[in-house]
Amino acid sequence: MLPIKLDRSQTLAISAGIGAVCLACLPLVLNDFQLIIATEMLIMAIFALSLNLILGYGGMVHFGHAVFYGLGAFTLAILTRRYGVNPYVAMILAPCVSALAGWLIGWLCVRRVELYFAILTLAFGQLVYVVFLQAREITGGDEGLHGLPLPAWLGEPPAMYGFTLAVFVVCYALMWQLVRSPFILILKSTRENPERARFLGVNVRQHQLIIFVVGAFFAGVAGMLMATEKRFASLDMLHWTTSAEPLLASLLGGMFSLVGAGIGAAVLVFLNFTLSRLTSYWSLALGVLTVGLVLLAPNGLIGWLQTYRRPDDKRE
Repeated sequence: MLPIKLDRSQTLAISAGIGAVCLACLPLVLNDFQLIIATEMLIMAIFALSLNLILGYGGMVHFGHAVFYGLGAFTLAILTRRYGVNPYVAMILAPCVSALAGWLIGWLCVRRVELYFAILTLAFGQLVYVVFLQAREITGGDEGLHGLPLPAWLGEPPAMYGFTLAVFVVCYALMWQLVRSPFILILKSTRENPERARFLGVNVRQHQLIIFVVGAFFAGVAGMLMATEKRFASLDMLHWTTSAEPLLASLLGGMFSLVGAGIGAAVLVFLNFTLSRLTSYWSLALGVLTVGLVLLAPNGLIGWLQTYRRPDDKRE
């Protein structure tokens, strides 16, 4: 009997399917506390993947990504807590609001290049943070909004994990299709050589704006899920320091791979949890450990594994 030969895309699809089945079986072997950690890993993975679309595939250094994450959380919180909107409707609207904000901010920022783009995204992020801080009657100010009236069944860790996993699978499948589309191939060309892309007739700014909006949408999904899991929305979710989390996850896992960003997110959440239990200086230890990992594996964990297994492979 002849062995069945699979191409790379088929192998990756089968691996993704096996991974999804393994993730679906986790509630059978983990306790409630461990499921909460696993849920936060999935949420951070979506957050990291959303930034990776902009940073890794689009080549745009973005320091204000937390604004879309926080907007997703606060949209859910404000609609359900202040205006009594159906929670399921609010969950759908939350990432849409983030995408709209992504379009407004992106339209202004993608007209600038490199350092100016990064500074502008950081400035807009802090501007939104200050606005939400001052609008205490709506956002709760520095206390945030607590006790969100969300469906009771999502209060159980296994149910919340299952819901988050389902959303993660849908988001990952959509991004999987996106990064294999002609659009991303053109976007990569603008990342590597924007001048040449313009010469060939590519609208560089339009492609950058589209991927910026898409990244903002998925960041809003992550923020909505975190607010659902925590039952509150905090201003910390909007702060610029939160933008460092998906950035670190992408660096740890690999900026040029969806799988890498997801693995990096899981590693980051695990290190965060483990180090915080071992030492009161866990943030310093996390920083040192992260710097060490980045120096040892500049292309991320996925890049290191690919180099180790297939030294002649090229970056995607």
